[in-house]
Amino acid sequence: MITSAVHRVVVTALGTTLALLPTSAQAEQKDQDNDIEKVELVGVNRVATWPSVDGVVGGTWSTPLDLYTEHKVKKTGKTELRHAGDGESECDVVQSRAEAVTAQCTRVLRLKKGTLTLSDMIDYRPLRPVTAKTAIVGGTGHYRSAYGDGYITLDGHRTHIVLNVDE
Repeated sequence: MITSAVHRVVVTALGTTLALLPTSAQAEQKDQDNDIEKVELVGVNRVATWPSVDGVVGGTWSTPLDLYTEHKVKKTGKTELRHAGDGESECDVVQSRAEAVTAQCTRVLRLKKGTLTLSDMIDYRPLRPVTAKTAIVGGTGHYRSAYGDGYITLDGHRTHIVLNVDE
């Protein structure tokens, strides 16, 4: 009797495992089929309030942006900027040192297909380009279930944004 009871348990466990296996494989395949959309933008500051190097912790600054995408002109081979939308960044100083101000930034990018919201931490150094990792934390429209990450580079009055948008 013990062997038949063990046999039934093993057969039941094996049957359950095999029944669940196709579901797991299908879910895994679905993840492989998801395309990651690369979004690359150039932002031009309209007006900016920059932090001073002796910025006060808790101080903020904001930057409204006009957003553009780069397109190559077939006839000339030159690159031109096409308007893609607008956006804004709001940064809160979390640490102030002699050489840099560290800030937590939230960025909202309003594009034709929808809105993307980003969050990142930057070390702002006056007159130097700054590159930081950014996270996609939300979206609307085409990007309503977006997540992912990318990089943001601040260089003077220009902001270069490269995102890997997943859904």
